[in-house]
This record gives sequence, C-alpha cells and structure tokens, in this order.
Amino acid sequence: MPLDHFVSQVHLRNFYSAEEPRRLVGVKKDDLKKFSARSEHVCRRPEGSTNDYLEEPRAIEDFLTRIEPNYNAALEAVRRREITVDDVYVIAGFVAYLMCCSPTAMRTATRPIAASVQSAAEIIEQRGLIPQAPKEFGNRSLAELLDDGSVHINIDEKYPQAIGISQIEGRVNILGNALWEVLFADPADGVFFTSDFPVHLGPSYDPRVVSKTVPLAPDVAVCIHPQLHERGKEPDFSFPGFRARFRRLKAKEIRLINRGLVESAEMMVFYHRDADWLLPFVRKHREYRCDTKISKIPSPTGGSMIVATQAIVPFERPKLS
Repeated sequence: MPLDHFVSQVHLRNFYSAEEPRRLVGVKKDDLKKFSARSEHVCRRPEGSTNDYLEEPRAIEDFLTRIEPNYNAALEAVRRREITVDDVYVIAGFVAYLMCCSPTAMRTATRPIAASVQSAAEIIEQRGLIPQAPKEFGNRSLAELLDDGSVHINIDEKYPQAIGISQIEGRVNILGNALWEVLFADPADGVFFTSDFPVHLGPSYDPRVVSKTVPLAPDVAVCIHPQLHERGKEPDFSFPGFRARFRRLKAKEIRLINRGLVESAEMMVFYHRDADWLLPFVRKHREYRCDTKISKIPSPTGGSMIVATQAIVPFERPKLS
C-alpha cells in the first residue's frame, strides 16, 4: 500500500533545518509538541493519491511527474526573477495539487456538496416526494431534522478529490494566468513557515477573489491573485495572462504572512530551525484553520442557491494543561 504525500517531499526538503541536516522542525497545533522528522515521514496518507471514482485511480501521479522533478529548478528561476512558462506551470501545478489532494482541501470541499444535497432534498420534500420521519423522530420533516443536526449529510472526501483531479489542468490554467507577487524574505528579518496545508487564503484586488499565498522555500513565497475572466476558459499553458512583480518584505510583513500560514495549517507547521519564540507563536495562532463558509440564498422556485467561500475561521483546539 503506497504512502502518498499530499505535500511534495521536494518542497518539504527545502525547509530542512541547518542545525539538524535532513530534518524538519515541526510543531503540532493540537498539543504544541515540538518534533523533528524527515520529509518522507510527514504529510502522507496510505493510498492518498488513489481515487476509485476515476477511470484511472492513480491519474494524479502522472500529473506530479511533470511537477515534482522540476520544482527546484522552478524555485531557482523564481529566485533569479527569470520565470519561464515552464516554471509557471510547475509552481501553479504544485499549488493546484495542494488545493485538491491535501486533507484540508478534501475536507473543505465536502461542505458545498453537502449544502447542495441538502438544498435538493428540501426541494424534493416541498413537492411531497419525501414522507415525514417516523414518530421516533417526532414526525418531523427532513428539513427540520437537518437543521437541528438529528440527520447529517456525509460526503465521501474522495469524491471532491476526484472532481479536483479531473479539473486540475483547468486550475493550473487559472493559477498560471494570474497576477503573482513574488515575495522575498531576508533571513535577518525572518523567513517563511510551511505546513501540512501551506496555502494562506487572503484578500485580493476584488472581493470575489481569494488570494493564495504559498511559501516555496524559507526565503521565497508567492501570492497568487486569480483573475475572474480566466474562469471557464480553455487552458492556455503559454500563460498570456501571467503577470509578476517582485518585492522584498520587511520583518513585520514576514510575521504577518507566517501568522496566516500557521492559521491555515491543518495539524502541523514546519520551520527551518528551532527558536525560543516558535512555540509561543504557534500557540497564539493555533485556534484557526481553513474552512468553507456557506451562504444560502433562497430561490423563488424552492431550495437555495449555494455560495461557498474559502476562508480562515476560528477553530477550537483541545485545551492545553
């Protein structure tokens, strides 16, 4: 049974500690336990890349052969400020993979599907096609049972993963034909974290657009601002819509991005070295995670229109003694 990495090892190895070669310095968000680990031992799941909803269950592995072997070369091109279309494809592909195959992405993608199923069930019930629940459930309607939590709609996380894998080239197109801010950190002012979901979601130039800030290495991150007009277009991997600007960050800006990266992480974060401030920093920002906000707009024909927005939201972690 393969142990598939949902954060590429080639990415994680760029965050190895200089003090302890071939080791990551990690912190668990739930219990604030510090640990060291090799890249091959973290951010992995048994059969994580296998999806039986697809005709070819391991299809994503073929896609990754175009991304992972070229990651370091693309990273060096970004550092030199000489980004080619091939480099754009690799970096956009890395981000697209995180956003469809990581546990965070799969978890958050179930919510809009569940909301759509619930809306459909409400329409069917309004038309008299679903009987009331038995007396054991108080003869209540399905809508009432769903609203008070007596009945849940559970979506297999592999289903949205299958959708993401089948559409990953389109996602690469959107991320590549976008506005990129390439952000450089001076080690004297601090460097970037990474994590088991190294994608911080933030504001962009348009309130309908969510930016994605992703660390590529301790000294380099990229903030991607997708463009609305690219949605639904046929992929164009010459990336005519790609624009980049380069900026060196101040210490305060690096801390702000690191705060977002810690908040976005699912279960663990990684830094390139140990430090006295590491645990207090993670403790301060641990009670957040990435999730999907669902808004329901009533439809005159019954049911609701579902509007889903990804965001960083409060999340209560276990209390520490």
